[in-house]
Amino acid sequence: MTDDRPVLKVCGLTRVADIRSAEAAGADFCGFITEIERSPRCVTREQATLLARSCRARPVLVVEEMPPEEIATLFSSITPHAIQLHGGDAQYVSEVAEALGDAAFVWRPIGLPESSSDDVRTGASAPRDEERDRAALVAEVLAEIEAAVDAGAAAVLLDTRTAEGTGGSGRTCDWQAAAEIVAASPCPVLIAGGLGPENLGEALEVTGAAGADLSSSLEAAPGVKSSTLLRALARAWLMITD
Repeated sequence: MTDDRPVLKVCGLTRVADIRSAEAAGADFCGFITEIERSPRCVTREQATLLARSCRARPVLVVEEMPPEEIATLFSSITPHAIQLHGGDAQYVSEVAEALGDAAFVWRPIGLPESSSDDVRTGASAPRDEERDRAALVAEVLAEIEAAVDAGAAAVLLDTRTAEGTGGSGRTCDWQAAAEIVAASPCPVLIAGGLGPENLGEALEVTGAAGADLSSSLEAAPGVKSSTLLRALARAWLMITD
């Protein structure tokens, strides 16, 4: 995430065939949701190991509040490019980063509210109260990003926050807030939440994010990617990056 070309992550992969299709679509990163049981895309550590080893793209392990020593052990058997670290606080991020050393990057997901209207997504004029609320949200998230970076995070991923947690909802987050956060962030920012072939280009254009993370919008069933939708992603990604 150092040049001008945005990067693409396809997450929630559970099958080698889907990894190959994601790579053919242009994925730079393949994500494996490891032992997060609330996710229908969850795989075991053993499955994650086999899937990650089959990757030609860079594997990313997605974990939630897994003890740092267990993450380090898992890393030693897989050597992923990054650990996407859900849950915990800045101290937890610091402990994981210390356990991994320079061996892998730590990516930190941060939640944004769900987009409530097209005006929020496109940046159209908003009521004054809404503008104040967004300014407070942006300041809060930037402080969280700075704390994560100070703790050792190399990148953050802005995703939609719901009552069930951050990520996995398939709902679009507040892109206008995301754009302001991206512009002021001290580290690369990826955008996620409700992204598919039909709105991926718009999301990147509006937010200016360094990349995008797609998952449920590409599925035929939870954990099973659709070859038709991955082909549509390939066409969309070619138009974005050509």
